[in-house]
Amino acid sequence: MRTPITLIGLSLAAALTLSACGSDDAELSADDRAKASTAALAYVGGGAVTDAERGDGDDTYAYEVEVTLPGGSDIDVELDDSFEVTNQPPKAADLEPAPAAPSATPSATPDVARATDDRPLTGSVLTKASAAALKATDPAGKVTETSGSDDPDHVYEVDVLLPDGEDVTVELDKRFVVTAIDR
Repeated sequence: MRTPITLIGLSLAAALTLSACGSDDAELSADDRAKASTAALAYVGGGAVTDAERGDGDDTYAYEVEVTLPGGSDIDVELDDSFEVTNQPPKAADLEPAPAAPSATPSATPDVARATDDRPLTGSVLTKASAAALKATDPAGKVTETSGSDDPDHVYEVDVLLPDGEDVTVELDKRFVVTAIDR
């Protein structure tokens, strides 16, 4: 009869140990989340906040913010109670190539900063191009890839996976107007 009692005792001890080792991260207030996110994005130089949390007693930071860059790189930014960066994570410019320098050769559309061929779109260009492509194909579709284009008839390309499994490429001009849909 001792075996069941021993097993119950061991189970209870394990449960208490695991609960004591659990996360003691305090809930992050909306105001602190906004301040931490703003500080992290300003340091990194862009991207999107994908996680923010308060550090616990074992951490060397008060807040940790994860920033995901348009190219998919993740950067963890650690902040103190004053929302100052305490670690030295890389910046966006360190991880993702800078835009190409303007050409000295005049282009056919000098008022447009053409996206570099095959370079992923970022920021508001990514947002506008994705929205235009989904509107033209199927709002329930999923954007799987974006890029600039050096083709003369379009500036941007957006690949969309439609709900039926079909992949299409939407070509857009500088005003995000659809010029072609390649199926």
